[in-house]
Amino acid sequence: MVVVQRNEVSRSRFLSFLAIVLAAVVLFGIALTFPGRSQAVQLVLVTLALIALVAIILAVIQLYVHPRRSQVLLFNRDEEMIVATNALHEGFKLRFLRDILGEHVASFSDEERARWKNLEADGFYAALYVRNVRKLMMLRLCTMLFDDVFVADRNDRWEHHDSSSTAEPSYSKREMPRRLKSKPL
Repeated sequence: MVVVQRNEVSRSRFLSFLAIVLAAVVLFGIALTFPGRSQAVQLVLVTLALIALVAIILAVIQLYVHPRRSQVLLFNRDEEMIVATNALHEGFKLRFLRDILGEHVASFSDEERARWKNLEADGFYAALYVRNVRKLMMLRLCTMLFDDVFVADRNDRWEHHDSSSTAEPSYSKREMPRRLKSKPL
């Protein structure tokens, strides 16, 4: 698995858009000049048009598989913290967190798993159950790994840390995720 930095993902998206535009210009130019050319040149133009079509298809696929913003929810309940993420394909980040936190990571009980199951309707999945870890340490680790970090406490107060451009956001906003409808606390 290749881990791509945030700025590389944006660069890749820009290059995909550029490839689509250039391939469309090539196809337009071929369409304008095709009828007035000899058969040998028409064969070259058809080959060039096929290459441009393949480039468009590959660029569209690249844009389609472009990763979403990774979001994590931290539910802070005194000595316990629940980590829920919106992307199951980012298991390497969760394994990294689990390796760092070591003995502080515990298993979900059946009751706890059922309690956090309603998050799945909103696209979030409870992934880690952490005990005896300071909120600040979890927040720092999560801002290094995820684009958006949302922290909720027992009183349903939310903090949003946008770390998509830097791993050390300087401020937080008082907002919860837009698509979160269920209240697991």
